[in-house]
Amino acid sequence: MSLLSFTKCFIGAGGEQAAAALTTAMVKMSPEAATAAELKNMEQDLDAAGRLISQLQCELTDERHAYDAINAHYTQMMGAAENLQHQIDAASFLKDPLQASLATLVAQIEEMVPELDQDKKEIESTLALLTEAEVAYQAKATALRDAKAKLTRAKNDMAHAAVEEQRAAWRAETARAVAGLSSGSGSGSGSGINVAVDAMMQTAQATRDRAATLDMKAKALSGAKTTEEDPNIAAAMSAAAGTAANATVADRLAALQQRK
Repeated sequence: MSLLSFTKCFIGAGGEQAAAALTTAMVKMSPEAATAAELKNMEQDLDAAGRLISQLQCELTDERHAYDAINAHYTQMMGAAENLQHQIDAASFLKDPLQASLATLVAQIEEMVPELDQDKKEIESTLALLTEAEVAYQAKATALRDAKAKLTRAKNDMAHAAVEEQRAAWRAETARAVAGLSSGSGSGSGSGINVAVDAMMQTAQATRDRAATLDMKAKALSGAKTTEEDPNIAAAMSAAAGTAANATVADRLAALQQRK
């Protein structure tokens, strides 16, 4: 029994709309549980149909065996009756005993005919039921297979919808961020960074200006070049140290010789 059928029976007669509403509510509250219960009911229904087919097949087999046994006996008795009739037709005397035997045999055959016909009708009826049950089984199997396929597609659709929702939310958030960047105002516009960079550059330039000013002041206060900057002072300092400022190698050798 399907979930809808169960709820209809549970509520009572005339409750089709209420049952449908209840089923819808159950599916919304717990779609996985509701669909699992529905599929389970469909599978149980299919299993029941399968068991019925198995029973009909067994019954048909038994009926055919019984019919075959009776029919074999009937065929044998008909052969015996025909044999007796041939003997009677060919006999010139002692026909009465043969006639009596034939009459007995024919009476027995006549008693078998209704049973044989009934067994044949039962086989035909069982075969018709089996055919109908097999058709119904295939229909139920197709319905179950289709239901599972629909459920799979529905689950995939739900998953895709969830992904699309996440993507839409991300696109909306990105659009808001981009709108904030392009607006040129607010903390996200980059204006604060630009102001800081400008201030740092101004500070660096001011520092360089102060350094140049101090340099100029030092040179003005010194009034003369340092000893390192004046070549005459450098030569005199070298001479005072006993070494010519630009002495040649020969002069340096001569100086070394004078030390002996």
